[in-house]
Amino acid sequence: MRIISVAVSLCVFTLALAGCQSSDPQAQSSKTASPSGLTPVANASPTPIALKSRVDPCALLTSDELKTVQGEALQTTLPSEREYGEYLIAQCYYQLPTITNSVVVNVTTPKERGKSVKEHWRSTHAEAGREKESEDKESRPERISGVGEDAYWEASGIAGALYVLKKDVIFRISVGGASDIKTKLERSKTLAQKALARL
Repeated sequence: MRIISVAVSLCVFTLALAGCQSSDPQAQSSKTASPSGLTPVANASPTPIALKSRVDPCALLTSDELKTVQGEALQTTLPSEREYGEYLIAQCYYQLPTITNSVVVNVTTPKERGKSVKEHWRSTHAEAGREKESEDKESRPERISGVGEDAYWEASGIAGALYVLKKDVIFRISVGGASDIKTKLERSKTLAQKALARL
């Protein structure tokens, strides 16, 4: 039974990492360095490779914050980054002891300073709205107030992701766990507020 349990855990971890490499450009990425002004994550593994992005997604949440919301302290962070047209998408996989409770954060920034992500934000969410016009109301992006300049929640089955626009940054967070979709939204909002304060 122990061998089966270990195998299942490894499968879940592999699927979680695969989920981070979805077709959603804001849900992907690869590599990381701590920019000035951001506090390093407590108890996290040091970032091995410097990111091109000026924002380190692995410095946006602390172990204590994750424990308060997800019930477990941080085990390690897995940073990554990729380029998407004129933008850099930096990602951090906050791995918790229970893999399914882990949290993924993405930060999209322009490659060049002075550029804006707002056009990308508008086009991305306009497309999302058009694609889901014919679907159930529950599956459409839901506008969220009180978080950043603009925010949307996109549910997908029992999972979901919160997208937030703040200045020239697009922030995305997805929390794991066995809780229902409404609870995941509230947990995402709580962690997003903590992270956005560091941007």
